[in-house]
Amino acid sequence: MATITAHENTLHPATVDFGAWARLALAAVLPLAAFSLLNFLCERAGVEPRFFSPAGLPGWAGAAIHLVMLFSTGLAIGLAAGKSRSILPWGIALILAMIAFPFGAAPLDSMTLALMMASIVLLAIATGLRVANLSPIGGWLMLPTLIWIGFGAALGLAMAAAWSPPFALITTQNPAPAAA
Repeated sequence: MATITAHENTLHPATVDFGAWARLALAAVLPLAAFSLLNFLCERAGVEPRFFSPAGLPGWAGAAIHLVMLFSTGLAIGLAAGKSRSILPWGIALILAMIAFPFGAAPLDSMTLALMMASIVLLAIATGLRVANLSPIGGWLMLPTLIWIGFGAALGLAMAAAWSPPFALITTQNPAPAAA
C-alpha cells in the first residue's frame, strides 16, 4: 500500500515548450528590430522620426514610450497568434502602421496628421478587440497602446479642429488697418 501511494504521488517533470516561448519572444522583439532597421535606413536618407510627446515631455520620452508600445503590442499579438493565426493580418497591419507613422509625420499638415492618427487608433481598437477575444493577457498588454494612441488621436483632432477655418479666427478677412 505504501509503495502504491508513493508511486502515484511522484512529481512528473513539467514539459516546457521552448518553441512556443521562442515564437513569443520573436513576436515581441521583431517589431523593435523592424523599427531599428527602418530608423537606420531613414537616418541615411536624412529623415528623422517625430514622436508624440505631449505636456512638455522631451522627445526621447516619446521615443521610449513608442518602443515600449511596439514591444507590448508585439507580445500581445504573439500571445493571440498562439491560439489563432487569424490575428496575424490585423497585428501585422497595426505594427507596420506604428513603425511607419513617426517617419511620415513630419511633412504632414495638422489635419492630415490627425486623420492618419485617428485611422491608426481605429486599427488599434479593431486589433485590440480581436487580441482580447483570443488572449485576455494580450488584451491587457494592448490597453496602454490603445490609451496612448487614442490620447494622441484625440489631442490631434482637437488641435486640428481648433485651428481649422470654421472654428478658428480667420485674420485674413479683416480689413487692413488705416494708414496714419
